[in-house]
Amino acid sequence: MKSTNPTPHPTLRQVADAAGVSQMTVSRALGGRGRIAEATRERIVAIAERQGYRPDPEVAKLMHHLRVRKRRRFQSVMVGLTTRRPDDQEGYFRALVAGAEAQAAGRGYGFEVVHVSPAGKNWAVVRRTLQGRGVEGVLLLPSQAPVDLSGVLDWGDFSVVSASASATGPVAHRVMPHHFANALWLCRNLAREGRRRIGLVISADHDLRSEHGFTAAVRWHGANEAAQAVPPLVVRAAGNAALRRWFARERPDAIITNELSAARDCARTVGRKIGGPVRFAVTSLIGEAQAGIAGIDERPGAIGGAAAEMLAGMIERRVRGRPESPTATLLNGRWVP
Repeated sequence: MKSTNPTPHPTLRQVADAAGVSQMTVSRALGGRGRIAEATRERIVAIAERQGYRPDPEVAKLMHHLRVRKRRRFQSVMVGLTTRRPDDQEGYFRALVAGAEAQAAGRGYGFEVVHVSPAGKNWAVVRRTLQGRGVEGVLLLPSQAPVDLSGVLDWGDFSVVSASASATGPVAHRVMPHHFANALWLCRNLAREGRRRIGLVISADHDLRSEHGFTAAVRWHGANEAAQAVPPLVVRAAGNAALRRWFARERPDAIITNELSAARDCARTVGRKIGGPVRFAVTSLIGEAQAGIAGIDERPGAIGGAAAEMLAGMIERRVRGRPESPTATLLNGRWVP
């Protein structure tokens, strides 16, 4: 007489013994969790299918509950720090954050922006919030002005990447636009248009944040490639009078500024019209080309994405603290005629 008892399903241990691995490795392979070589994962899945292994749904629910309760610190969220106001709608900043959010989501992380006071007024609150939530990864975002955030956190507890030179501290690996290459490319394209006297007008603050890349490129172009060199104007205070004197003395036929609003202010100050004989161009053109204004799209979304990708890798490798030899990843922009 045949037995009426059903054939028992193989256990997790039996699958592990057949595969020559631990039960934990089998669990991770079948659950799609953890860093396991793809060939190993495929071999374990094939053995489990061949043996007819089926997980116990009650055990699976229990293990999921335990994993959620014991989730390691800040596995699913990255935080971006900035001194910009929450209602700041500046285009470059928003595009960079969007790129970071998208890349973080692709790696299985959320992304939140935390606003810190440049004067340190809310640093204690930020510190308690991030540490209380178990945050492990921090992305330093562009700020309104150069700022040292070294005192916000104990950086030895965090993986940190900077997406801007405006964060002068803490020392971190960085992902940034290639300011020198972008400005040099801008000068060369203006020269191809027939511009002979190419000048740069930049605030001292922005010159510092770009690590003097724009001024260096314009000076190099003027000394080595331009028909006639025009010294950059670095504006350190209310600079309308200085701008008018510079314009009258240097007679540029093209003026480079950092953004559209600066180009319009500059044209108004020197009494010229956008689209007129004097060509205006910008080093950071967000969105589509503007009538009468050429520029460089610095691709802030790509910069945010590359920074989030670097940060995800550091979190997963548990790389913490300030690096002894910080690296800089520089991304080239694209010419917008």
